[in-house]
Amino acid sequence: MAHQFTVNAAIQGVSLDDFKRLAENISLHEAVCRRIPGENLEILESQKAGDIYTLKRAYNLEVNLPDVAKKFLKDAFRLKRTDVSNLAQMTSVVTLDPNLPLEANCQRSVTGDDSQINFQLEWTVKVKVPLIGGMLEKHAEGEIRRFSQLEIEIVEDELRKNLKA
Repeated sequence: MAHQFTVNAAIQGVSLDDFKRLAENISLHEAVCRRIPGENLEILESQKAGDIYTLKRAYNLEVNLPDVAKKFLKDAFRLKRTDVSNLAQMTSVVTLDPNLPLEANCQRSVTGDDSQINFQLEWTVKVKVPLIGGMLEKHAEGEIRRFSQLEIEIVEDELRKNLKA
């Protein structure tokens, strides 16, 4: 059975209209991507077709892992991530493809008004390792929550930079 959880966040002082306008710019998405902590970032695809924007990237994350997981991973955590966003509907599907027996995906939506934007991330995580899968799913939740918060902070910083420009 998969582990599910929700991450909610808000950015005050940025309107939904401003966010929609700025989200149309591919360079904003790439700038956020480049600031996520990790090594050997490769942007594999960054393209917009109509209202659909696809960003595929791969990088080594700085992740805190339990010792038992480190044995399986040999201290390497290469992650491929694909975000397919519908810019008109302000929704995305995020898929993580790490180099371990884990499935992780997210349904992300952005809502808001004239004074703030709200992010809702509905995550589903499944670790396919007998006996310790449940423990690793809980740990994966903590890491995903940590990186989600960090990414929201980076998005906020990039939005504010672009609003001033």
